[in-house]
Amino acid sequence: MPILTNSAFEKNIEDYIVVYDDVLKSDFCDGVVAEFAEEEWRSTQVDESARVDRRIRNADAVSLSTPDVIQKNLGVRKKIEDTLFTACAGILRRYHARFPHSAVVEGMGFELLRYSPGGYYRVHTDSFKRVPRSLACSFTLNNDFEGGEWSFFGGAKVLRPAVGSIVIFPANFMYPHEITEVRNGTRYSIVTWMI
Repeated sequence: MPILTNSAFEKNIEDYIVVYDDVLKSDFCDGVVAEFAEEEWRSTQVDESARVDRRIRNADAVSLSTPDVIQKNLGVRKKIEDTLFTACAGILRRYHARFPHSAVVEGMGFELLRYSPGGYYRVHTDSFKRVPRSLACSFTLNNDFEGGEWSFFGGAKVLRPAVGSIVIFPANFMYPHEITEVRNGTRYSIVTWMI
């Protein structure tokens, strides 16, 4: 068990929300969006009941790690998943080096999100009683839209990461956040969670 020093406790809650830039190449990000453009998108779900409620979360999704989705273009889609897995593993090592108590057991697969104009996700947290997620991760795939920012703590911390970046933060009750309404264009991202 590591010995904790005073510096281990000299962090603000915002310090645990980290953006790592240049994790994915922009042509890879464009390729993901193009690959799934004609995919069958489904309405995103909210809370433990996994219900659709567009008043809370107005977005669409494709589960990238689902075998039936991967099988539709096996070579390309398997490579996409492998690239995301490798990128996530590298970021988790960096995050763990910075925050040694951020233990992760396994990931939960990848989900491609599409926020069309008027899309948003109201204030929420990412951990539930039945699925106690420890970390949330989100890759930014494009930036040709208006709105759609990350907003933490009621707007006290607002982020608009660059294409190819990843946002990583604790998924617990202390990190309420939202995706603000997309005013123009379409926002694409890939999310995953760690338990």
